[in-house]
Amino acid sequence: MKIAQVLNNNVAVIQDRRGVPAIVMGRGIAFGKRKGDQIDRKKIEKTFKMHDEHTVEDLSGLLKDVPDNFVKTSYSLIEESQEKYGFKVESYLYVTLTMHLYSAYQRIKKGRYQKNYVLPDLGEKFPVAYEIADDFLAGLKKQLGIEFPVSERSSIALHFINAHGDQVNQTKTVNHLDEEIMDTIIQVLKAEGINKTDENEDDFNRLMTHIKYFVLRLQHEHFEEHADISMQSIESISKDFPKATATVNKIGQLLYDKCQIRLSKMEGLYLIIHVERLIEGAKE
Repeated sequence: MKIAQVLNNNVAVIQDRRGVPAIVMGRGIAFGKRKGDQIDRKKIEKTFKMHDEHTVEDLSGLLKDVPDNFVKTSYSLIEESQEKYGFKVESYLYVTLTMHLYSAYQRIKKGRYQKNYVLPDLGEKFPVAYEIADDFLAGLKKQLGIEFPVSERSSIALHFINAHGDQVNQTKTVNHLDEEIMDTIIQVLKAEGINKTDENEDDFNRLMTHIKYFVLRLQHEHFEEHADISMQSIESISKDFPKATATVNKIGQLLYDKCQIRLSKMEGLYLIIHVERLIEGAKE
């Protein structure tokens, strides 16, 4: 079992016989190792099979800011949900949900956590996703000793709902999108006075990661609007967060002009939450 990439001393990427990448974790498993070196199987504590190269790439960036044990716990809970409920999700959930939870944890520690009152409750339509969220919160408390607010139940459930569906092939590169779309979106944010800083780097990167995976997913599959969000809810959100809503509308228009992609109500809601967090962070 050879190393394809060393992510840190305790995490490495390998490839199985079919060439499918996998993440292996274990204390000191990659210490002093290089690409092509053999992995000591006895040191492997956990293995996660990835279904696309982009998730592996983003995991490398994730591990720079998120402790190994947090990543391992989040990944384990996602896999347990797959085994227990058969609720299939796309690979990007491993990165985006872990990013979300660690960011929420950091805000809780700093006393900056705010409940997401704008999130719709889709429990009747997707009861399994909310059962998964309950298990997730219980697992985080048991394994990490972290007790998240009950409001995170909806956030976790909606992450699963958004990533639900048969896993798709995401091997096609999106470099042209990184250049053409991402740079232009950054210009839209800058025009609205939203810039990447040392203070908001995590929230800013989360927004860009969310947009990248959203566009990537739509390149490979037909998007189905999972959530029926009422016009009343949309109007309420627009009233509460006018600047974030206006910014997301501009981003949505950009995506349509460049890629002929229309933002769904759910995706628009997620982006408004991300952008609003950046706006609020700039006020502090």
